[in-house]
Amino acid sequence: MKVTRKRRRKAEIPTTSTGDIAFLLIVFFMSTTKFDVKEGVKVQLNKAVSQEQQQTTEIKLTEQEMTRIEITENGYLSINNQEPRPFTDADLDKLIKEKVEMREEINRKSSDPAVKKVKMLFLVKTNTEAKYNEMVRVVDHLVSYRDRAMISISTQI
Repeated sequence: MKVTRKRRRKAEIPTTSTGDIAFLLIVFFMSTTKFDVKEGVKVQLNKAVSQEQQQTTEIKLTEQEMTRIEITENGYLSINNQEPRPFTDADLDKLIKEKVEMREEINRKSSDPAVKKVKMLFLVKTNTEAKYNEMVRVVDHLVSYRDRAMISISTQI
């Protein structure tokens, strides 16, 4: 008697739905992933005004209202157009504190309510050849006084 062997079938994994499963996994992970959103520098822009409403008045700011900090290409600081020189972090903090306290003292002595609201304005101008970290260092020191002063960063010299 002759015994016939059954042919073995090769084991196969059905792959017809693999593309569908991969697509569903991609959609699932894209919809459930939380992306890290970094906040940039907050900028407050002036409201648009029509030309009829716009009045051109020139205001002269003295050292009592504004401190101009210029950063030169070699990283030196020029305060109110003085000769540029290197400033340590302690020197910079001391200068900012003196300027803010000077403005607050003027505000306390004044009887005009409009003058009492004026904060010291720090204008930071950076030379295009200066290193970026020098500007960041100055702004970081100014930010600690943001509730007592205003900061303006100029993009060109």
